[in-house]
Amino acid sequence: MRGQCHTLSGPLDRRPRGLAAPRLALPRARRVNWEKYRIMRFPLEKLRAQALFCCVRTSIAQTRATQSSYLPYMMKSFSSNGLIPGMATRTSPRFSIIEVARKAGVSPATVSRAFNQPEIVHPDTLAHIRSVAKRAGFRPNRVGRSLRSGSTRTIGLILPTLSNPVFAECFEGAERRARQSGYSVMLTATGYDPAVESAAAQGLMDHQVDGLILTVADAARSATLDDLRLAGVPYVLVYNESTSHPYSSVDNRAAASDMVAHLAALGHRRIALVTGPLTASDRARRRLMGARACAKRLGLETVEHIAMKSHTGSDAEALKRALRGKRAPTALFCSNDLLATAVIADLVALGLSVPADISVCGFDGMRFGALLTPPLTTVAQPSDGIGEAACANLLAQIQGQKPQSSRLPHCIVVGGTAAPARK
Repeated sequence: MRGQCHTLSGPLDRRPRGLAAPRLALPRARRVNWEKYRIMRFPLEKLRAQALFCCVRTSIAQTRATQSSYLPYMMKSFSSNGLIPGMATRTSPRFSIIEVARKAGVSPATVSRAFNQPEIVHPDTLAHIRSVAKRAGFRPNRVGRSLRSGSTRTIGLILPTLSNPVFAECFEGAERRARQSGYSVMLTATGYDPAVESAAAQGLMDHQVDGLILTVADAARSATLDDLRLAGVPYVLVYNESTSHPYSSVDNRAAASDMVAHLAALGHRRIALVTGPLTASDRARRRLMGARACAKRLGLETVEHIAMKSHTGSDAEALKRALRGKRAPTALFCSNDLLATAVIADLVALGLSVPADISVCGFDGMRFGALLTPPLTTVAQPSDGIGEAACANLLAQIQGQKPQSSRLPHCIVVGGTAAPARK
């Protein structure tokens, strides 16, 4: 029809030059600024522009539809092939503590106690809740809980070394007790270095542990303990003894005294105590004090001190010097069982027989001592129980109770490395 042109939506009247062009009904998402493209005066150009944008809109819609239909398959494929780490398809939403409580037939508070304070929940109820939670795939959010409560439910454990089994047993006892109460343990070793002790304590405090169990070189002069007390962090010592700090230990002086009394009963009057550096172990110092006090009380010669460079390693030259002369000791009392085994090895290398030529005994009561030939005579201390008692005391402090100390019993284990003194 002359005088008219058609658009996709209907006819458009041709107007005389100079009149305003009609407004086109374009897609909502794409409106054209006709002034910008300078096609206001040409209906044919307007027709082409409208057709073009209709095609663009259709293309965009088709692209979006294709993406939305392909995306689930694409994501599933990536997830199954490991291309998106951590992404997994879930068949069901994550269970909450309320849903676990409903399935277990208990209150949410009981479920909370089962994960946060399991020691106060009846064992049957605890087992039932954990079974339901496991089937439901429920795991408590410890990070969120720590943010809400201000507690990480983590304790730090600082020990001199793990090469000595006595400290490994202490860790086992502490960790077991912590786990029973819903706590985790962070462990570090210091190598008997006071500077490392301080750095280790600071590092654990930076991790916001709720308390610390630790062994220090000297409890009476420890800057680490002063820092903990100033920061208000609960702590308990293990193996150290102190009148001003809570601890879990045997009575080191009494234990050493009992061993000297045992050797005296075998006829030994010249006894030497073998230790590592005394500056790094107040336990060894207390054992030396106890041994000398017992010798004085029994009328024996003063207990000689033989210092080794290492707490668990022997020094053959130091042994040679100590065993020269007619007044050489007839019994060597070592401050730990590892040191005792090292000393026995060096004595054998020097051509001496244990216990025929010289008696040797240790301190700790490690299991491997019973496997030696002959079995090691030693002072046994319950290292597993020391760790467990320390952890119980620490958890009580965290709950607001006053700090307490635990002194555990020791005993003499009579083996075959200590025999009657030679006449």
